[in-house]
Amino acid sequence: MTMLCSGFVNQGKMTAKGLGMPNLPHTIHTGHVNLVTDEQLEQAVAGPMLQQVIDGLTIQPAEARFAGEPGMRDVIFKGTYEEVNDHFLKNGWSEGLPVVPPTIRKIEEFLRFTPRKPEEVLGKALPDSREATVWSVAVNGVMAGCRPEYMPVLVAIAEAMMDPVFGHEHLGHTPATETQIIVNGKVLDDLGFNYLQAALRPGFQANTSIGRFWRMYLRNVCGFIPHQTDKGCFGGNFRIVLGENEEAARSMGWPTHAQEEGYAFGENVVTITACTEMTQAIEVGDPNAEQILKNIEARMADNNMFIQFFFRGMVTRPLVVITPAILKVLTDQGWTKQKVRKHFYENARLRVSRLSGMILNRFYRGIDEKCWPEQLGTSMDVERDIQMVSKPEDFLIVVAGDPDRDHTMIGSGNGYIGFPVTRKIELPENWSEMLASASAK
Repeated sequence: MTMLCSGFVNQGKMTAKGLGMPNLPHTIHTGHVNLVTDEQLEQAVAGPMLQQVIDGLTIQPAEARFAGEPGMRDVIFKGTYEEVNDHFLKNGWSEGLPVVPPTIRKIEEFLRFTPRKPEEVLGKALPDSREATVWSVAVNGVMAGCRPEYMPVLVAIAEAMMDPVFGHEHLGHTPATETQIIVNGKVLDDLGFNYLQAALRPGFQANTSIGRFWRMYLRNVCGFIPHQTDKGCFGGNFRIVLGENEEAARSMGWPTHAQEEGYAFGENVVTITACTEMTQAIEVGDPNAEQILKNIEARMADNNMFIQFFFRGMVTRPLVVITPAILKVLTDQGWTKQKVRKHFYENARLRVSRLSGMILNRFYRGIDEKCWPEQLGTSMDVERDIQMVSKPEDFLIVVAGDPDRDHTMIGSGNGYIGFPVTRKIELPENWSEMLASASAK
């Protein structure tokens, strides 16, 4: 038995079907529970919802029937480019943009760039409970407009997506969390990633098409479809892949993000992390390095999305992207990455009174139920400042963007899904030769 608000009924049915329980009974609360009083909620639960629970647990549902899916190499449609796109759009296999038809020939070109077998299963893609395979990665890579040589990156992304730590099965929730993909290593230059000015702007094939692949894979393999299992209130588009400016970090004595994840400098890795909201701290520059940090921290307090999950005893991992220009001022004045994190931890604070309504109630409930981080304290005083993360290491710091500007990007996580996951990008043995051949075409 599952309990649903009326706006989530279709999502509940589709999710249950994907999990192999198409006849799972449910009880419905009319409207949203956040918009009624406790008394109104109690009346609904004790009345119609209670009867629905009784019926759902005592009446045997009809036997479920499941339609099979085509095999890997089955040709499901033939036609012109326009006809293929119309067919894919009508069947919900496209997000509305033109797709590259995934022919057997194109798929096999992608598979050449990975040592993995096409039928290898990378994990179970939820909510549709579909096997995530190397083959399906290639299919969706073709459709998203990727180049065959991007395949090692795509496989690493799909592997990271399937990691239970990331929790991709929750990505159909109403905040519509998107994912920031971060790439490190020599593959950045090998594949032409942009990590300089306009690092998060469309216009660079690797950054853009791989970002589109993420959303395409969630749609076609995991099964997140708007008006069905994807219940994002407003939704959002895929995020452009972020490449780190590793040379800038190394030249100024900072470890790269990949090095902090335990990899050697230049080693090829991909990280995925939830990014429900992205905001800029514009023109934080100052001759005094500590003032720069204070300017960034002030913007963090404005962008307080991640705090409501933190004070419910959950972990949040904000992403902070700084430019080489900011990094230079910091390093010239002796600021290590660890020291910067410590400053963020101690000074990125939020005044409790800025929380309002239901969120403030959750804060007090967390105190009452003893499920809040220790450093938040137990005071009911709303005119006090509270920290925004549980420890300095919670901040992810990446160097990218315009080398000559003093802006910062801040990405806020969700708190219970999308924890950062990093995977090594596995290249074929003859990578250099294959890459040269692909470039010559």
